[in-house]
Amino acid sequence: MPRTLGGLGPPLLGGLPPLCALPLLPTAAAVAVYTVTVVWLIATVVSDQAPRLRYATPGAPMVLVGIGLTLVSDGFVASLLADGERPDPLLVMAGQVVGLLVVNAGLIRVVRRTHGGTGRGGLIDATVVVFGIGTSIATIAGSRVVDYPTEGWAQAAAALLAVASLLGWGLILRLLLASESRTETGLLVGAVGLLLLSGLVWWGPLFGGTDPRWALAVVLGAGTMAAAASRWWALHTAGQPTPAAVGWNTRMPLFLLAVVAPPTALTVTALRAEELGRWSGVVLPVAGMAVLSIALLLRVHQQARDSERRALRDTLTGLANRAALTDALDALAPSGRPALLLLDLDGFKAVNDGFGHPAGDALLRQVAARVSGTVAAVTGAGVEAVAARLGGDEFAVLLHPADTETTAELGRRLVDAVAAPYPIDGRELCVTVSVGIRAEAGEIAVLLRDADLALYAAKQNGKNQVAVFSAALRAAHAERATLAAGLHQAVARNEFVLHYQPVVDVVTGRAEMIEALIRWAPPGGDLVLSRDFFAVAEAAGLSVPIGAWVLPTACAEARRWHERYGVSLAVNVSERQLRDPALPALVADALAESGLPAEALILEMTESTMSGMSGRTATLAARVAELRACGVRVAVDDFGTGQSSLALLRQLPVDALKLDPALGGAADLSAAPDAAAPDAAAATLVDAALTRAVLQICSTLNLRAIAERVESADRVEWLRALGCRYMQGNYFSPPLPAERVDEYLATRPARVMPEVTRTS
Repeated sequence: MPRTLGGLGPPLLGGLPPLCALPLLPTAAAVAVYTVTVVWLIATVVSDQAPRLRYATPGAPMVLVGIGLTLVSDGFVASLLADGERPDPLLVMAGQVVGLLVVNAGLIRVVRRTHGGTGRGGLIDATVVVFGIGTSIATIAGSRVVDYPTEGWAQAAAALLAVASLLGWGLILRLLLASESRTETGLLVGAVGLLLLSGLVWWGPLFGGTDPRWALAVVLGAGTMAAAASRWWALHTAGQPTPAAVGWNTRMPLFLLAVVAPPTALTVTALRAEELGRWSGVVLPVAGMAVLSIALLLRVHQQARDSERRALRDTLTGLANRAALTDALDALAPSGRPALLLLDLDGFKAVNDGFGHPAGDALLRQVAARVSGTVAAVTGAGVEAVAARLGGDEFAVLLHPADTETTAELGRRLVDAVAAPYPIDGRELCVTVSVGIRAEAGEIAVLLRDADLALYAAKQNGKNQVAVFSAALRAAHAERATLAAGLHQAVARNEFVLHYQPVVDVVTGRAEMIEALIRWAPPGGDLVLSRDFFAVAEAAGLSVPIGAWVLPTACAEARRWHERYGVSLAVNVSERQLRDPALPALVADALAESGLPAEALILEMTESTMSGMSGRTATLAARVAELRACGVRVAVDDFGTGQSSLALLRQLPVDALKLDPALGGAADLSAAPDAAAPDAAAATLVDAALTRAVLQICSTLNLRAIAERVESADRVEWLRALGCRYMQGNYFSPPLPAERVDEYLATRPARVMPEVTRTS
């Protein structure tokens, strides 16, 4: 069975065979089959689905009741016709009217609950289709292709039935034309449509003596679809899997039918009637087509305005989009005083990754509301503002006219507004925002470029803050661009060298490991330290190819030092490298080609790298586990400068921590506190307490603690007194080129290598 039909269950499977058989059976047999099927459908809904219908869309159960009343009424009429009797038209149409009025009452509730209309556009859509199809039906009926009843009360009932039918058509067409209906709503619309059609089909058997079997088939089809809709609701309420929603793309076919039907109906009646009635044959169809034409013109105009509005609006947040912001900038006079603020959320990717895109979209909508509300508070008194979403988690605000002070104050208000927690799905999510400001007249491209430079500065300075553009930022950007271009050439020309700095055991005095530090050696220039270029290389996407050169080169050079002196090798891994799936294979290949044992290699990742991947802790832990599976060790560099290390240490399998000097504030234990320096004394005590706490954590977790950038004997003694055994810094040795490492290691105490027990 197709998946689309699988969730509809017994109603379709039980109702379709009798529905197909009715036109082929004798009239009496058709009435009997119809009666049995209707009773079975009603019993199925009542026993299996009715207990859960109260959870359905409000109004839908009432529609089902109205359809059930009509089914019973039509079955009674068919049984009378099968016996050769002519039912009282008033009685017949009374049953139709009652059932249809109940259906319409339910449909009104469905339309209100599902927001079926979209204002004027939905009403115009319904008007087009109702007047098109209604005019066609009235024209055919007016030409006496279908006979009217002659009794006065029957004619009044027929008029009431016609009004109720038009209302029903309008309601279901509004649902179809102006909403994205779920499958159950679509099935219900189909059931009501068949019910309305059956009201027309019954005119022939009632007043023309024709066969009632087709009328029975149509109304039974309505009941079958209604029961199938209720079955869908029952499954959905019970939480069982249901097939995907059926799309109801009915706009174009219905509009074509509405436009073509009136002239077609007029042509048919003109060909079949001996003469056309003035009112029913001419005035009525012409008036209907006039209303239809006006409605179509209104709809075209409405759609054009909606399209223009949508083209300049962000569909998710309702703010202006990039095109609208560009138009607003274009409209400004060159001599104006505009101010542009660019906003970028800090930590939004972690929300998307941790809680899913629906939560991210909800957060963006709330951020947009706060941005527009904050901007609205400063507008007025001749100041115009445009708040826009540029895409992703990027926003912009254009003020005109404005000065730097006013714009900076707005930027600070935006930072405060965005920082408040966001209630989403029963939890509170938090993000911050960085703001870059350009508050000087200039061309559009210049405004956008300079505001983006300011935003970059706000990000680099720690995020969650405002940065105002200045000439210094432009100079720094030009310098970074020049540096990035030079680094691209350096990678292609292999202009890098490695220096090595030892890590010393201050108890034994020997070197335990050496750290590989990259240097850029441009032709004819001085060596450039990694701290002066590597951040630019990382931003330019060059850290992966640079790392692909560093790792095998360092392993090859360090093999002999490990074999002679027993030292290990430490190599830094950037954030982009850590994200690269090829990193474990690169490590394995470097070890295999160099012959360096895996246990002699330590990969260092900075604490900022860990913090940058805090929203993907599982991914980070899996990558670290892959690396350790190669046999290498992992260390955290610059520990004590980030925000999330202690939390991540519980989840990441690392082997060593390298303590940043900022953790202890570079305190000096030999500087005895005195009364003249109470603040320094208090700071020394705090530094000692923090450092001692981290050393205790390392001892408890069996991690090696290494103090970095140790520059003085006082610092060495202070750290030793706190229990730190391993240190690295210029006090012991500056970074050395490869050819001088042997000379340095030869002067250190030899490491006692473990004896190997030989077996005969």
